Amino acid sequence: MAAALGSDNLPHAITMPESDNPTYIAFNKTATNDRQHRDFWDRAWPELQAAARKWEAADLAATDDRALLAGIAELANAEGRYWTSNGGHTFGVAKSVDDQLQAFLRESLPDHHFTSGQFLSGFKSRIMQANEDMFAIATLIKAAPPLYEVVIATPARRLMAVLRQRDDAGEVLAAIDAYLATYGHQGYSLDFCEPTQQEDPSAMFVTLKNMVQRADYDPAQHESEATRKREDALAEIRELLDPFEYWQFRYRMWFAYQYYPMREESCFVLGTAWPALRRIATELGQRLVDVGTLSEPSDLYFLTTDEIEPALVARAIGKAMPEYLALTAERRQLREARKRLHPPGTIPEEARENPGLKFKETQFKNDDSSDTLRGIPVSPGTIAAPASRIMNAQEFDRMLTGSILVCPMTSPAWTQLFAHAVGLVTDIGGILGHGSIVAREYGIPAVVGTGNVTQRVESGQVLEVDGDAGTVAIQTGD
Repeated sequence: MAAALGSDNLPHAITMPESDNPTYIAFNKTATNDRQHRDFWDRAWPELQAAARKWEAADLAATDDRALLAGIAELANAEGRYWTSNGGHTFGVAKSVDDQLQAFLRESLPDHHFTSGQFLSGFKSRIMQANEDMFAIATLIKAAPPLYEVVIATPARRLMAVLRQRDDAGEVLAAIDAYLATYGHQGYSLDFCEPTQQEDPSAMFVTLKNMVQRADYDPAQHESEATRKREDALAEIRELLDPFEYWQFRYRMWFAYQYYPMREESCFVLGTAWPALRRIATELGQRLVDVGTLSEPSDLYFLTTDEIEPALVARAIGKAMPEYLALTAERRQLREARKRLHPPGTIPEEARENPGLKFKETQFKNDDSSDTLRGIPVSPGTIAAPASRIMNAQEFDRMLTGSILVCPMTSPAWTQLFAHAVGLVTDIGGILGHGSIVAREYGIPAVVGTGNVTQRVESGQVLEVDGDAGTVAIQTGD
């Protein structure tokens, strides 16, 4: 066998199970994956960071119009280069090793509903550190009765301003500022026209207020629950596999442990350039407001570069382009209308049957008349509880403790909601989507990629989520 395979391929052949699954094709050797990770740390991340820091230090008021426009392009391109040249591929390494473990479990034990998430949770991560850092702020507030009363009584959108007016809030404000300095570049969506947490921390304060109010909350609960589920699954699977299969399983798990954590690193830095880009856009937009071309600075996001350039030429001679007032208003309305559309899983739709794409599917096509939705099981366990349907960051205050979070999808800025959720169901998602990772770390059942759960479910409806089978039953109350 060794002679036939060659000494270089023998270890690879032994560790790879016999399978036609295309997930085993990519990122299946340590040398390839290590090279990808080195490029992240040595080049991709430093380049993105340098671009952001350059413009963070710039005196925008003293910078001319065209340089500001060039700065927006520079930062947008820096984000694009980061993701296309490395970040997306580093994410792909994590996705591949996770899916390889998932494929092994599905093909080796097809009747047992094991998921990779049962074995890839309960570890220290950016996700859990962010939650612990917020809990530390809540602990400071709880220790100061006057601040506790203020935080409980003040609406989230006004809380930062109220705290900054108080002489006794210095330590808490320093902790909040440190939190935002670390995590505040993350947006509630991936669109840079949306404010980041640094600009609008009100959604973060919704969760902070909830933590302050909950006397029984401790983030260590999540880690211990995830660890328990992992250890139980390890004990069970050892009894089900023969010795060689178990050895292959342990190798696949080790392989995933090596590269899976980089998923969070690659996504954590995504959006690093957005705060600086948004400050530039606000400065340039305000200049066009002052001359009468725009109604408000953020209208700039609704113009193309080819439209902005003549507006800058006109501004240079003190003239406005008032036709842009109606144009930007119309485009704002169009954007809001498009939010009501539901994207297909693939384009064209029949491409979802392509074997090379099928394993990348991010949403199921469910029957609108059925009260049971299918999705991708990503975090084990079952739970029956009311739903909290949250469509965007403006609705974070509708999240009820002890409910199932139902949403289109999640980004890192949504992590804070998981501290109060007992389950997760999304329209769009995959085995390595953000919501999947967070649900595993919090030890809550999750089914993602149902396609249309936000169209089928209202807040308060009781759902039964089976994170092992990948089903969501909508209780009708009949």
